[in-house]
Amino acid sequence: MGSVFMMRALKILSVVILAIAVYSLVPVLVLYFQPDPVPYTNEQTAEKLNANKGDHFGFVVFGDNHAGLIFNDSATLKLIRNINRENRFTKLPIDLALIPGDATLGGSSWDYKIFNKIRAAVKWPVISAFGNHDDDRSAQLFKKNIGSSELSFADRNSFFIVVDNGGGDMSDEQFAAFETELKKSLSYRHRFVVAHKPPMSPYLLSWYRQELNPWSRRFMKLCEQYKVDIVFCGHEHMFKEETFGGVKYITSGGGGMLVHFPAYDGGFLHYLVVRVSGDYVDYEVRKVFPPLWEFLTYYMWKEIFYFVKDVVF
Repeated sequence: MGSVFMMRALKILSVVILAIAVYSLVPVLVLYFQPDPVPYTNEQTAEKLNANKGDHFGFVVFGDNHAGLIFNDSATLKLIRNINRENRFTKLPIDLALIPGDATLGGSSWDYKIFNKIRAAVKWPVISAFGNHDDDRSAQLFKKNIGSSELSFADRNSFFIVVDNGGGDMSDEQFAAFETELKKSLSYRHRFVVAHKPPMSPYLLSWYRQELNPWSRRFMKLCEQYKVDIVFCGHEHMFKEETFGGVKYITSGGGGMLVHFPAYDGGFLHYLVVRVSGDYVDYEVRKVFPPLWEFLTYYMWKEIFYFVKDVVF
């Protein structure tokens, strides 16, 4: 009798889990059938933010959402549902969301079409850096749908500089422009830099080490010289924070793309909430459980793989 009851309970539980998993697919399917929103540019957002006053505000960071693939889009929508609830119980206003590049999966027309829908779901205006997966410069789809890949803007007591290093390097002209903007930023209390590729890899990929890529040291020295508070990057699908020369470098690439690192080592879906309170800046990492259908088809097996790997090796 006990075994029969157990079997029935397991069957019921399986059906419930399957039903919830199927239901977790609904938001992304609805997204795909929604009408196309009117796109807006980085410059339009920056112009509005320049009018903000005060010393207390917050902003959100989520990188590498890679719009255009159902796995990525479903996870990003789950993040956005949480992001849109950030100002429920706090008087600290959220001004904007920043994407440190790879807003799209491959820079195609379809990818930008889906990105525009995803961006429209965010309660606050979005500014996105240029990532290597957004690379369709010949068709100028990034410029058409997102705007300039390099810009600076002020928001309250802070100055933001968005850098285009999606190609993995920075030219002398870019460095000259970067330093010019850093000089402007000195009249503000805080300085934030947004770029796609971090100047050092948290996992020290051989083709992307600081000592093998001259731009990295030059970039970091300028950030140190002008006392940048935080450099936000993506590119690697994980969360990591390092401090060099008094500057925080945060890699936040868990904004929707399938994360392949183990969860215990930063490989989890997440976004950041950054709070600016007068002289102080702090942030929190918001871990987000993936949609159930995605957990059952990918993330559960990823963690099992790393668990077995760690036990065996």
